[in-house]
Amino acid sequence: MASPFSRTLRSLEADGHRRWLLGLVPAILFLGAWAVWFLFAKVVLYEVTDVARLATEREPHPIATPVGGRVSAVRAVLGQRVKAGEILVELEGEEQRARLDEARAGRAAFFGQIEALRRQIASGGEGLAEQRRGSGSALAETRALLAEAEAAARSADQEAARQERLLAEGLVSPAEAERARSVAEQRRAAAESQRRALDRLGSSERTGASDRRADLDELERDLALLEGQAETADATVRRLQRDLELRTIRSPVAGRVGQVAPVSVGSVIGPGALLGRVVPEGGLRVIAEFSPAEALGRIRPNQRARVRLVGFPSIQFGDLAATVARVASEPRGGSIRVELDAHPIRGSRLPFQHGLPATVEVEVERVSPAVLVLRTVGKVFERPAVAAVPAGGGGPFGS
Repeated sequence: MASPFSRTLRSLEADGHRRWLLGLVPAILFLGAWAVWFLFAKVVLYEVTDVARLATEREPHPIATPVGGRVSAVRAVLGQRVKAGEILVELEGEEQRARLDEARAGRAAFFGQIEALRRQIASGGEGLAEQRRGSGSALAETRALLAEAEAAARSADQEAARQERLLAEGLVSPAEAERARSVAEQRRAAAESQRRALDRLGSSERTGASDRRADLDELERDLALLEGQAETADATVRRLQRDLELRTIRSPVAGRVGQVAPVSVGSVIGPGALLGRVVPEGGLRVIAEFSPAEALGRIRPNQRARVRLVGFPSIQFGDLAATVARVASEPRGGSIRVELDAHPIRGSRLPFQHGLPATVEVEVERVSPAVLVLRTVGKVFERPAVAAVPAGGGGPFGS
């Protein structure tokens, strides 16, 4: 018969096995859950850069002066909204204005002379046409008189010949025959006089027309010379206007003045001096710079990202959601440019303006913890082994 002590020992052993089993079950369950998480859970991997900023979709336009000079007015104010073509800075241009007024006066004088010459040429042309019309009428009249005189001379010659035949036959007296010859000679002289008159009239008409034509040609040469001088004066006016316009620096686009150089009235600036920048109106995007190892092959369009603005704690202001829009294919300056479309939340207190620096986290991959461990182990084994060199150097064949 067992003693009470032995029964107590057996009871204690049985209770110990039960407690051990009760402790083993949670451990097994925990290890199973951990194994499931280790193999199947997804861990988000990010590529992070603190070289990022908010920027407008269009690049800011510089405010630069193409010519040098002394500043006479500064109208640009930092943060000011401006329209395209609005005057921002003016340079002194009194000398250019005086030269422009002088050139305009010279051009007006040329145009006045040109107009007077044109009227004179038009009048000379009308006079030449009128002369030709009058000469044509006189020539026609003289030709008609010549034809009449020639007809009368032929008739007189025929009458004189008839009288000569009758005289030979004794039918008329010598006096009648002589009178007929005298009339014929008079008629021939009259016809010759008309012929000479026609020649003189034709020669006079040609000479007068030639003189008028020569005068018109000279006037036209003078007109061409004046027109050339007027074109030169007009080109000078346009050049001076352009030079004066270059001294008025205007906003290239509509937007907001994002930068202003420290210049004041009376300052002397050189050509090409940067006086500020105008940030165009439009949506904003995020510009980030990643190292090639972080970006190439890992960051792609449509990946999600988070943007934290520097100086605005995310606990207080929150993050800015974004999506990768474009990724450069080649590095520039040792980094890859990544452009992201920002998605500001309505009612967010985050300022959304050009130039704010930011930190960008791009979600590049979702993997399990097991994959991360395998990658880490793989990187460890991929490290090249460093061969130990004896202190004396020279290798196995060295002295």
